[in-house]
This record gives sequence, C-alpha cells and structure tokens, in this order.
Amino acid sequence: MTEVIIAGIGQTEVGEHCIGPRYLVTAAIILILSITLVGCTATPTEPALADSFFSGQAFLDSNGNGQIDSEDTPVANATFIVTLQNGGEFGGQTDDTGKAFITIPASVEYPVTVRMEAPKDSALILLEPSTLTLSEQTGETVKFLFSSK
Repeated sequence: MTEVIIAGIGQTEVGEHCIGPRYLVTAAIILILSITLVGCTATPTEPALADSFFSGQAFLDSNGNGQIDSEDTPVANATFIVTLQNGGEFGGQTDDTGKAFITIPASVEYPVTVRMEAPKDSALILLEPSTLTLSEQTGETVKFLFSSK
C-alpha cells in the first residue's frame, strides 16, 4: 500500500485505481461548491473607497487690478484648507509656486468648502474668493488672490 496525501487528507491507496471514501467525499464537496458558485458574482453593497484630491493656488495681486493674471506672483506658506460636511478639516501649505495639495484618505461627501489663509505673520489680505463650495470633485486647482494693502 502507498500513502497518498490529497488536499491535506491522508488516503491509503491499493493499486492505481482504488480511491478511498475520504477522497470521494472531498471531491463531492468541491464539485458541489463549484456548481453552486458558477455564475455567482460578489456585488458590493457600498461604493469602493478612494482617496480624494484637492489643490489650491495662492497669488499676490502684484499689479493691483483685483484679478489673477500673468503679472501676479505666487504666495508661499499660505494655508489651503478643505472643510468636510461633518466639520472635519484638512490643510496644507503652499509651496514656492503658490500651490498646495491635499489628499484625503477616503471618499468625501459633497459639497465641501475650500479656503486659503494668508501666511502667518504676513500683512496679506485675501481678496477672492473668501471661501468656495465645491459640489463635486473637478480635479481643477482653486485659485485665490491676495493683496498687500
């Protein structure tokens, strides 16, 4: 006799064509499960969670015309803030190009509010927009204009 291990079950085999009862039971269970599961697909009950991304950019109104244009310079160290419906806030500092990027490690419910705060200890005043409500994720960078007056 030869000892054969099939799917973790020990089975004694006599000759090449003899199959024991444990092997048959295991094979039957596998067959029933495979027939039962054919055509079955898992349907998620909730949407998949994905990260949410936001970006803002701060400019200094260098020419004093009250509009963002090519003459305006980026503002570093301003704080870009995203406020969620539940009141939670996420923030990030602008870099030398005036841009700040925020990644929220989950899907968010819209609308959300975004705003930009002047760098600490600066005399800058936010001209526009003071806050902005986003009703959906657009992937666009929200631009904010500051004045030194």
